[in-house]
Amino acid sequence: MSFLSPSFFLFFPVVVTTYFLLPRQARNLWLLAASWFFYLCAGTAYFAFLLCATLLTYFGARALAARPRKLLLGILLVLLFGALFLFKYLNFAFSLAEHLFTRAGLAFSAPELNLILPIGISFYLFASAGYLIDVYRGRVPAENNFILCALFLSFFPHLLSGPIARADQFLPQLRKPHIFSAARMRSGLLRFLWGAFKKLMLADRLSILVNTVYAAPGSFGALQLIGAAIAFSVQIYCDFSAYSDMALGSAEIMGFRLMENFRTPYFSRSIGEFWRRWHISLSFWFRDYLYIPLGGNRRGTARKYFNVLLVFAVSGLWHGAALTFVVWGLLNGVYQVAGGITAPLRARIRKTVGLGANRPITILWQIFVMFCLSTSAWVFFKAASFEQALTILRGMTSAPLLVRPVLSSMGWDRAEFIVAALSFLLLLWVDVHSLKGSIRERLCTRSMWTWGLATLFLFLTIVIFGVYGTGYNPQDFIYFKF
Repeated sequence: MSFLSPSFFLFFPVVVTTYFLLPRQARNLWLLAASWFFYLCAGTAYFAFLLCATLLTYFGARALAARPRKLLLGILLVLLFGALFLFKYLNFAFSLAEHLFTRAGLAFSAPELNLILPIGISFYLFASAGYLIDVYRGRVPAENNFILCALFLSFFPHLLSGPIARADQFLPQLRKPHIFSAARMRSGLLRFLWGAFKKLMLADRLSILVNTVYAAPGSFGALQLIGAAIAFSVQIYCDFSAYSDMALGSAEIMGFRLMENFRTPYFSRSIGEFWRRWHISLSFWFRDYLYIPLGGNRRGTARKYFNVLLVFAVSGLWHGAALTFVVWGLLNGVYQVAGGITAPLRARIRKTVGLGANRPITILWQIFVMFCLSTSAWVFFKAASFEQALTILRGMTSAPLLVRPVLSSMGWDRAEFIVAALSFLLLLWVDVHSLKGSIRERLCTRSMWTWGLATLFLFLTIVIFGVYGTGYNPQDFIYFKF
């Protein structure tokens, strides 16, 4: 079940209405049942694995609380990440081994295993691992109530694509009474609709153009390849932040606050800042449970840069079992290392030419450079293979400027271009104004008329101009496959 499926529009009002009508003692049980039903809609085999992970987390945390042994924590983490490796990376490991043996002149044929990949597995296993580590460190107590522990992992708004839950932030909310709030309902609904707008008006529309160009990059000119790369940067932001907005909006209606996952990342002035504002729950997870335990920046500059590269390589692998994802992660790590090494030189150059660090031209230049670097890395993220990514990057500099009709050859017509352009301008306007604070909160607190007009505008725009209908797959969120 997806947030944009017809079944969800029946499921969610029933869940919310029943939740607030039930006595407080029964609400968490109801939410757990609803969340498990939500996940069961994806497949019974998937649910069996979620249930096993939940039982391991619950009993493992209680054992760690009774006797916090490093060996026990290691066994629990091996079981969790071993399962993740089995379902997500085993075929990749076999294919990599086959390639290495072939290069060495040895015969090895990798078996093709038809394993399922449980939807959302990377998200709830990382939440589970973080919780177990926190219990071992004494940062949070082990949850004795199985329903609360299960709901922490299974809460349907964050179950499939995050934000990755933190026990110290979410578990206390399950013990608090939640009273229906009309103001919270208005804010959550507006946020949900804004997410739907980004998904149906921009992400899915841009995907038509991006997929067309990436399917045959040799058939397009340099400007078209550059345009497709930029379009994917916007597409993946709209797609993933849309899901996060709908997740946070759904949770807010019921009185729960999930971690913010995006803070206008493309207005960052460096790649380091970008990763503090993009997929925040994952970035902070890697910081707290991998980068800092590796030594962080406490063991000298060389070790710090090594830790950065390692963390970003693992982050790339988290996104997918392919060389392209590893290269994408490493590129982001290299950007950060290069930025740290060249920071003093760049500061001296700015001082020499009389450019202050916070002058508008400096800020705009840094944002532009960051976007170009990020977009170049996204090429490897999107490409089907390492070779295709190199073909696209080479084509940006060596291919003719334009090949074939510009719009029709890329899957669009003039009307699609106009709708996408106007939607992008609205997105840009909202993100710019969000730098000064949440524009949604300002709309909700002014008057009912202001909120009503904004809500009606988003709803009608989505209904009239959104990308859906015959052939549309509401499950088609980019991060569902991770």
